[in-house]
Amino acid sequence: MSSISAFLILMMAFSSISSCGRYGDLAKIVAKNIAYEVSHPIQPPKAELKIPPRANPGIHVGWVGHSTFLISFYGTYLLTDPNFAERLFIARRVVGLPIKPEEIRELDIILVTHAHYDHFDVGSLKKLPKKSHLIIPRGSVDLVSKWPFLKVMEMSWEDRKEIQNVQIEAFRPAHWGQRSFLDNKERGYNSYLISKQGRHILFAGDTGYTPIFAQKGKNIKIDLAFFPITAYKPDWFRRNHASPEEALQMFIESGAKFMIPMHWGTFILSHEPLTEPVERLKKEARRLGVDNRVIILEHGETFTFPD
Repeated sequence: MSSISAFLILMMAFSSISSCGRYGDLAKIVAKNIAYEVSHPIQPPKAELKIPPRANPGIHVGWVGHSTFLISFYGTYLLTDPNFAERLFIARRVVGLPIKPEEIRELDIILVTHAHYDHFDVGSLKKLPKKSHLIIPRGSVDLVSKWPFLKVMEMSWEDRKEIQNVQIEAFRPAHWGQRSFLDNKERGYNSYLISKQGRHILFAGDTGYTPIFAQKGKNIKIDLAFFPITAYKPDWFRRNHASPEEALQMFIESGAKFMIPMHWGTFILSHEPLTEPVERLKKEARRLGVDNRVIILEHGETFTFPD
C-alpha cells in the first residue's frame, strides 16, 4: 500500500475534513504509523485472556484491546465493540491478541457503539457466535445484512431493551456516527447503560467531554464505568475524543465506583505518544485522590468487581 493510498483510506475513518491543516494532521498520523511499524514488531499481550465460567457470580472484565472487552455479568457473556483485526487500514495493531475470536464459543450479547471501523469491524463479527444478540446503533443494519446474525437489534437514544434479564439503555455521547467522510447514510452513535441484579455498568464508547454521564449517575449507583482516554491530539479531535483528564472528570461526575480506561495502546490513531494517555490518567487520578478507583488493565488482564 502506498503512503498516498494509506492517507486517503485513513481519512475515511474520520469524519468530514474541511481544511488543509487537518489534511496535514492526518498525514502525520499516517507517517507515524509507518515509522512505528518499521521499527517495532507487534508486542505480545501481557496475559492470555481466560473466559470465566458462567457459574462464576459477579462482574468479571477482560481487556482484548482498544474498546473490546469480554465481560461476564452475573453469568451473561457480553462483548463490546469487537475488533480482533491485526490492521486498521494503515494502523497495525501495537499489541497482539490475548484471545482469538474463534475461542469465544459462548456469547450472549454483542454491543457496538458506532459504525467507525475501529469499533464496528465486520470481519471480527463474522468470527463470533451467530446466536448472540447483536446490538447496534440506528441506521447501521446494512453493515451486517449480508451475514447471518440472527438477532440484530438497532437502538436509538433513550431506547431500552431487556435481553436475558439484562437491561440495556442507549443514550447520546459527544461523538458522531458516519462510517467515513464518503458515507451519506445517517447513523446513530451510542453509549450504553447495562444493568442486571441491581448492578450497573456504563460503557461510554467514543466520546468527547459531555455532562450526560453525570445525568445518568444521578438516580442510580453506577458500579463500573468504561471511558476512552486517547485520540485527543491534534486539538480538533477533542470535540469527539476526551483527554485523560476529561475522561476522569466524566467518571467522577458519573459517581461510578470504578473506572476502566479504554481506547488506548492498541492502534495509533492520533498524535499523542502511545504511553502518554495512561501516564496522564495516573497523574490526574493521584492528584484527585481516586487512583485506587481507576483500574488500568494491560492487554489480556482481567478485573473482578469486588462485591
